[in-house]
Amino acid sequence: MEFKRLVRIMRKRWILIVAFVLLGLVGAAAAALVTPVQYESATRVFVAAQIQNGSTPGDLVQGNNFVVQKLPYYLDVATSPRVLDPVISSLNLDESAVDLAQRVTATTEPGSAVIEIAALASSADAAQQLAQAVSESFTDVVINQLETPADGGASPVTVGVLDPAVAPDNPALPQLYLNLAVGVLIGLLVGLVTALILGLLDRRIYNRDDIERLTVVPVLGGIPLEARATPIISPDGASSARAEAFRVLRTNLEFADADTSRRSLVVTSSVTGEGKTTTLVNLAIVLAQSGATVAVIDADLRTPRLADYLGLDADRGLTEVLLGDVQLKESLQSWGTQHPLTVLSSGKIPTNPSELLGSTAMGTVLDVLSSSYDYVLIDAPSVLAVTDAAVLSRWTGGTLLVVGANRVREPELLAAFDALEAVGTTPLGVVLAMVPTRGPDALVRDGGFAAAMRPAPRAPRTVDGRPSDASRTISPDSESAPTEAQQRVTW
Repeated sequence: MEFKRLVRIMRKRWILIVAFVLLGLVGAAAAALVTPVQYESATRVFVAAQIQNGSTPGDLVQGNNFVVQKLPYYLDVATSPRVLDPVISSLNLDESAVDLAQRVTATTEPGSAVIEIAALASSADAAQQLAQAVSESFTDVVINQLETPADGGASPVTVGVLDPAVAPDNPALPQLYLNLAVGVLIGLLVGLVTALILGLLDRRIYNRDDIERLTVVPVLGGIPLEARATPIISPDGASSARAEAFRVLRTNLEFADADTSRRSLVVTSSVTGEGKTTTLVNLAIVLAQSGATVAVIDADLRTPRLADYLGLDADRGLTEVLLGDVQLKESLQSWGTQHPLTVLSSGKIPTNPSELLGSTAMGTVLDVLSSSYDYVLIDAPSVLAVTDAAVLSRWTGGTLLVVGANRVREPELLAAFDALEAVGTTPLGVVLAMVPTRGPDALVRDGGFAAAMRPAPRAPRTVDGRPSDASRTISPDSESAPTEAQQRVTW
């Protein structure tokens, strides 16, 4: 996994990680509250070989080796019933030797002959008494029972007290700070693992990197999420972050297909709700602001929205033109004053949208408009919903695929590419829409769309050898007038 993606996953789910840390903290605090208060007292005893009169240095070494070898067994003896039963009797404890062994520990350092016996109790005095009683019972069992020769001689080992047990000042349990530290560590680890798993399982598209991992089709622009009531930018050229993002998209679009002087583009998406219609309208606005003539067609004959966004009449439009009920010129509407757009709305919803869009009449409409406008932008239904976008791509010079951030999943985007490639179309580029302005997937942190390459100055665009003019209108006497072969589509 790329380190950049790992960091993005953690940043995106930092709230989840913090929640687990807090949960671990609360759990540790709760464990500390329910843990009974325990005091610990300890005593240290020394086990050594018994020095006999006339012992040689070799005898002393041999005796010490004997003690060191048996020391692990002495640790087990210290917590055995043979030692603890007398302690229970002397202290009048109401528990078994097995239960008492849970509160008594015996430890030693490697190579050392010193045993530390520690005992836990509910009070400081009880802990001191218990540790003292265990050490005394241990001494008696080792010297007088386990290590007593069969002939009744002296024991070969001796046990001496180095540090007597004392009453502790502070409780040993619960260890609040240790509990909290462990809780935070566990919560952090669980949170990181959970965030990583969720991030790897999350197949949604969030930023430019997600798209570039799936395809070599270039990402032409990133559009910030619009929080205002209207998603349409101002047609008078007012500056805003959203408008600037569309200007960058316009610039990159010109470079993506620099050899074509007239362009008809299908604007579609993988699924519904990715912002394709608003992307198309705003792209058309900034293209018109650059001096290009732009025609916009609402070819979404199932759920048309273009006329509603622009406040235009949707009763007569593309459907009626394709059916031959009205002339194309009569169905065109103008939107905007300073940089007007020519709009062909959808018209009435037909019963056979795919057949109409795939007819030669649709090809004729696009031929007529493409010969008279610098750009013809077609709003098509989403690729995975119906085949309309794939059908329309046969008549146009390219396809723009709008990808809504956090709106589409990787399998859906790949399926959209496959559907377009099945009809011989490769998208001209991808537009990442609805990108958040804050967080790990914000535009300013995501590949730097705003730093896109600017075009070098070049000559004004021409159409049929004539300068492009945003105020130019279609004339029925122009060279692009339809012929009889263009079927029902007439001016």
